[in-house]
Amino acid sequence: MDKETLLKKHWGFTTFKPLQKDIITSTMAGYDTVGLLPTGGGKSLCYQLPSLLKEGFVLVVSPLIALMEDQVQDLLKRDIKAMYFESHKKSISLTQQLDNCTFGDYKVVYVSPEKLTNTLFLQQIVHAPISLIAIDEAHCISEWGHDFRPAYRKINLLLELLPEIPILALTASATTKVVRDIQTQLMLKSPKLFQLSFERPNLSYNIWKTDDKLNAVIQILTHHKGSSIIYCNTRKQSEQLAYKMIRHGLAADFFHGGLLLKDKKAKLSEWQKGTLLYMTATSAFGMGIDKSNVRTVIHMNLPESMEHYYQETGRAGRDGDVAHTFLLFSGSDSEETKHHLLSQLPSTKDLKEIYKDLCNFLQIAYGEGEGILYELNFESFCCHYNRNFRKTLYCLKQFDKEGIISLNASNEKYIDIKTKCSAHQATEFIKSQNTPAKVLEYLMRKNPYFFKEKTQISPQKIIVALHLSFDQFTEALKRLEQNGILDFTEQRAYFYYTPKTPREDGYTLQTIIKNNTTLHQQKKLKIDAMIAFVEDETNCKRNKILTYFGTSSEGVCHQCSSRSCSDLYITENDFEKKLILLLKDHPQSIQDLNEKLYFEPAALKEVTERLLKTQKIYINHLQQYHWINE
Repeated sequence: MDKETLLKKHWGFTTFKPLQKDIITSTMAGYDTVGLLPTGGGKSLCYQLPSLLKEGFVLVVSPLIALMEDQVQDLLKRDIKAMYFESHKKSISLTQQLDNCTFGDYKVVYVSPEKLTNTLFLQQIVHAPISLIAIDEAHCISEWGHDFRPAYRKINLLLELLPEIPILALTASATTKVVRDIQTQLMLKSPKLFQLSFERPNLSYNIWKTDDKLNAVIQILTHHKGSSIIYCNTRKQSEQLAYKMIRHGLAADFFHGGLLLKDKKAKLSEWQKGTLLYMTATSAFGMGIDKSNVRTVIHMNLPESMEHYYQETGRAGRDGDVAHTFLLFSGSDSEETKHHLLSQLPSTKDLKEIYKDLCNFLQIAYGEGEGILYELNFESFCCHYNRNFRKTLYCLKQFDKEGIISLNASNEKYIDIKTKCSAHQATEFIKSQNTPAKVLEYLMRKNPYFFKEKTQISPQKIIVALHLSFDQFTEALKRLEQNGILDFTEQRAYFYYTPKTPREDGYTLQTIIKNNTTLHQQKKLKIDAMIAFVEDETNCKRNKILTYFGTSSEGVCHQCSSRSCSDLYITENDFEKKLILLLKDHPQSIQDLNEKLYFEPAALKEVTERLLKTQKIYINHLQQYHWINE
């Protein structure tokens, strides 16, 4: 079959997106190729479709297990045989996975860069029928990239063993410097470069300065209808914002990495179908998700880099229709963001101490541990050594990125149970035979020391055994606690922790300590660039983005919030006239006006200051604007 026939058969499209066909043609001709396609530009198709035209399979190096899982499931639905290499405790052995990959007639096979440090993997994979090596998120290989992942440098171990296999490097956002570094690091031979413009003419970039971000979100989403993503810095912030939006009558929910897999799938399905319009989420949300009709993207906080900002705003308007992006910030955000992001980065002392503590906690002797899978109770570890959760997790992820360890989060959550009643009282409670009673009976039956010591349980097992929903199970525990039967505490997720090298405290950390210094420097430069972008109220935002990525455009966009593109603040039609009519009717607080009118916060300040100065209004004791009768 030809390219167009396969495109129609497996993806249902009759035409390619810009540059897709050119990239596919280049890889089919055996050239090393670099493709820069914006978010939503269809990067994955550039290696998935060639896999159907070539003998053997395409080996895809990808940084996220969750993204691999989603893409494998999507390919299987399209009747394309695909797999990824797993490192989960319950996975089949690496040898079996390699045999499946080699002899299983797969067309697309995904692997993490960390897997390329495994000697057994490299020894066996070179005998597999690989037709193309695709490097997804290729900017991760560059220390100048926004998500430098040192393990990507290990790709060369594979490339040196397979020098005749063509390479396809793909990314959505990379500066000119990063593109050159990608080509150098991957040792590409006379590569063909295909790059779409970073310009997104259907997007408006709006920076709103406000201390009342919640009401700004309500205003924006009330005025701009349609599917939306609201990015938050933390899981807690995403949950709190979703609950507040729901109270304002908006069909909202939250999404973050702390959710159970089934809850993630349910929420994502509702949002993709349009039943749920507004999703508050942490930054990873949207990666690999193909939803073309997102109309609005809002940032509650400053993104950590221009690359992140470009990628996340790029999830709006993929269908080509007009879409709007908003970044909300207050006067203190710049310094707070810089401190927040830089304080997360561990010092050399942190790295050394946490690595040593981990080895001691898991009882890994000096010179041992390589290849052994350990189950790490993350919360217990942090409490035992009085470690900060966020910084410790960051260190673990850095160890994983550097290839020192393999780190995989368990999908299971655990709950600690401690009884507060006697066996007799519990037996009496069970007689009611309601849902809490059934949960209590199950706990007593499965745990012989239930009344003597703290018990750790897996919610999933109980939910399946008693045919309950997660909400029913949680409510049952709350009822048992309210009735004085037990106390319960939800534990943070466990990790499966596998050292990739024997424990050698000083030697093992040499490379990561060196890279950590570079990371600090790069992180600071990128945060400074983001802050400069936000605080510049004069120059066109589109042009600032294009300049950052090494390109340019004629004129200005005439649709962003900079003064170069509009002398007026963003408001609904006849804003000032409607504002005055409301004030003449009765006094209004800022919150009252937020709920009734659509306006950029600075627009209200401009009008009210003028009305105060001309003594048309005053502020009463309830902090309301009060019209002075003429």
